[in-house]
Amino acid sequence: MFIVSDIKVSVIVPIYNVEEYLPRCIDSLINQTLDSYEIILVNDGSPDQSQKIIDKYQKMYPDKIVGLIKENGGLSDARNYGIPYAKGEYISFLDSDDYVDCTFLEKMYNKAIDTQSQIVVCGYYGVNEINGTYRWLQKGNIDIYNQSVLECPSLIHLNAPYAWNKIYHRSLFEQTKFLFPKGWIWEDIPTIYPLLAKANKVSKIDEPLIYYVLKRKGSITATYSRKQLQLFQSLQLLNERFKELNLFDQLYDELLFINMRHIIFRFKEFHKYKDAKMKISFVTEGFKHLNKYFADWKNNPYYFTFYDVGKPVKQFFMKKKIYWFASILVPNTIHKICAKIKRTMKKARKIFSRNNRVKYSYAYHYKHSEIIENTVLFESFHGTTISDSPFYMMRELAKTHPEMKIYVTTQNYDTHKELLDKYQINASLVKLNTKEYAKILATCQYLVNNVSFPPYFIRRNGQKYINTWHGTPLKTLGKNMVEGIEDMSNMQRNFLHSTDLLFPNDFTMVHMMEDYNLFQLFTGRAVLCGYPRNTIFMNTQEAMKIREQFDLVGKEVFAYMPTWRGGQSSGAVNETYEKQLKDILNKIDNVLNDNQVFYVNLHSLVKDSIDISGYKHILSFPNIDNYEFLNCVDILISDYSSVFFDYSITKKPIVLFMYDYEEYMSNRGTYFDVRTLPFEKIYTIEDMLEYIQGKRKKVDQSQESQDYYDQFTQYDDIYATKLLNDYFFDGKNNNLQVFDYSSNKLIKHTLYFPSKCCERKDCKQLEEVKNMDNPIMFLLKNQFNYLLRKTLLDDYNNHVSYVVTNPNIPYTLFERMKLFISKIFSFINIDSLMLRAFDNLLPHIQIQKIEYRENPNKFTRRLVNSYNRLSDRLNNKR
Repeated sequence: MFIVSDIKVSVIVPIYNVEEYLPRCIDSLINQTLDSYEIILVNDGSPDQSQKIIDKYQKMYPDKIVGLIKENGGLSDARNYGIPYAKGEYISFLDSDDYVDCTFLEKMYNKAIDTQSQIVVCGYYGVNEINGTYRWLQKGNIDIYNQSVLECPSLIHLNAPYAWNKIYHRSLFEQTKFLFPKGWIWEDIPTIYPLLAKANKVSKIDEPLIYYVLKRKGSITATYSRKQLQLFQSLQLLNERFKELNLFDQLYDELLFINMRHIIFRFKEFHKYKDAKMKISFVTEGFKHLNKYFADWKNNPYYFTFYDVGKPVKQFFMKKKIYWFASILVPNTIHKICAKIKRTMKKARKIFSRNNRVKYSYAYHYKHSEIIENTVLFESFHGTTISDSPFYMMRELAKTHPEMKIYVTTQNYDTHKELLDKYQINASLVKLNTKEYAKILATCQYLVNNVSFPPYFIRRNGQKYINTWHGTPLKTLGKNMVEGIEDMSNMQRNFLHSTDLLFPNDFTMVHMMEDYNLFQLFTGRAVLCGYPRNTIFMNTQEAMKIREQFDLVGKEVFAYMPTWRGGQSSGAVNETYEKQLKDILNKIDNVLNDNQVFYVNLHSLVKDSIDISGYKHILSFPNIDNYEFLNCVDILISDYSSVFFDYSITKKPIVLFMYDYEEYMSNRGTYFDVRTLPFEKIYTIEDMLEYIQGKRKKVDQSQESQDYYDQFTQYDDIYATKLLNDYFFDGKNNNLQVFDYSSNKLIKHTLYFPSKCCERKDCKQLEEVKNMDNPIMFLLKNQFNYLLRKTLLDDYNNHVSYVVTNPNIPYTLFERMKLFISKIFSFINIDSLMLRAFDNLLPHIQIQKIEYRENPNKFTRRLVNSYNRLSDRLNNKR
């Protein structure tokens, strides 16, 4: 019998023998920011002092805590016992030795209401209290949420079946009558997966809101007993419950995946335990279970598309019972020796991997090779294209300075060779991530890039490096990114290494300098000049030539350039976005007439997933410079991509097709509201189709439009490429605005290494940095989590300069071996090697003092020790 009330969430906490940890658990729940919830503490016959703790809290918080006592029946029985007493709209569970963030219930409940989801899940920290480490688990995959399991079956296997990192609408328990099986281990498996499948929608808070204690002092090492066989009871009940829901056949592959994963993972853990008979029984039962429910499991490839990928021989044997029996007969000592050899071989392969061999080569040339005069390396988007401002600077340089030896980074040699030949540019292509590339990067006199050189790069004295970046930003960058501040590490580092930074307008300069903490730390020059790539938009004759070349004269030409809608990293393509994009293109192709051509330039991460060749009126951009082609089109259709800033120079129509505006902006920051721009704004595919078919496609002529041009195109000039090349290569400044920040070299800073912030109380330590002299907070990329990111955004972005680092210091093989051996023999002097980290991570910045707190990591500790011994030498060098 469920009780109805206005309580939003009921949290059920089973309690047994946890008196030492129970107050921490209850305190974390008492301090929740949600305004209406209850805590149901179920004493499962605990023989320790837990009941006294419950009574104490119940007396202190009678309106919030419900105390229940029952005979001991185990975790499942205690959860089941608490469910009928729950008054909340949603129900949650928490183990009594774990604890939660104070915003846990509020964020989960609000997400459930906002998305009308019956289940909401969140990430969690796996806490090792013995060594003090926190691992953020169940992170990411956010794009698959806000839908049901039937709409996205992978929600099943991408979710852990834990009961405690979710909230459930009470109706799920009422409708299914599913409870946790009493007295079983693996009790979550047959309960949580069916609830996920039954939910109308599953949403996610992609933050670690729960602290799940993996190891603690006094915890008992797991043993391999006959209870392990209860796994098959749980998996059997899981399968039967899906049959009861009439979903077994529909979700067959996902259920097979879950069954195989749990069984094979246990097989792979055999070497940890001694009971051979038990292990033989487990293998026998495992194969029997799979054969009963999934007759074709040995021929179904689904599991192996995620695990043991690309290992057909291993996959073959893993399906054989004799393989696992043989594995059991091998003594555990041999398993451990083989595992150690495997780990050693993995480390050795990493040491001699291609990436590291290239880095060793770079380190050698950095130390020993001379800088070669009249040489220049151009790089655009890590060599994926030859385009953008570096391309236009290179074309100009090849004409005016034939004596200059030009190198160009490539990841597509044949295509780029064809392009260089087409434009008759005398330049040598050099493949990214090769020893040749490392040598050229270390020895070229001039370096030009629109993104970043590798993390091991250090600009040497005698090298000039201009970073042109690649657009006026709409979306916030650097430290003001709503998600992913840590991803600015190598970009910030490249800016700091640059002798010159190019900005196309005041707006870009202010925001880039501020958001990468460059105003205080940059020691080069900031140059205000129109982008070289934009000079093409002032050349109408070239536009006509391109139209003639591609038979576009007399036709209406559209260019569609949507921005990327995946996650922060270059992971798998967002399936939902891929479907949306295909649907959009199909509908557009159907309304285009024979006098219209619709060119599409998709992000590199989705380009391979969308086949453009099957459309009648839709084509991919041709193999010429993107901007050279874009100059000839009549109408640009984009959304949140900054390409519209550049194209607007043409004064041709621009359409912002923002069909997903609310969703896209929900987790992204922008410098201003894109809807205020003086361009056509369209929010539905129907209106987009109507616009394409219409005849009135105008350009805004209002005062707001003129204000826009004054702000964003103020320095664009048809001679911008020549002006910039004269400045950078010849040292001639023809009325360019240049801001010199070399005085920052004189400022003496305090370098502050904070401890890792995994709980809110840890973040309070950062306050001390505000009282330091010219502080620089030194943050390692692997320190970042939701709490640190939010703390920086809310409290420190406007007060403290910080650098985000992911140390990748260039060392030769000999130097790397020396560093390794020094860990064993402490008398080996590595100070000069460690100080190279300062050259790599904090170029040209004076450090007068270092502050760090307890438990610094090994890298920090060695860096600090070396600095303390050689600080005078380091600062004199700068």
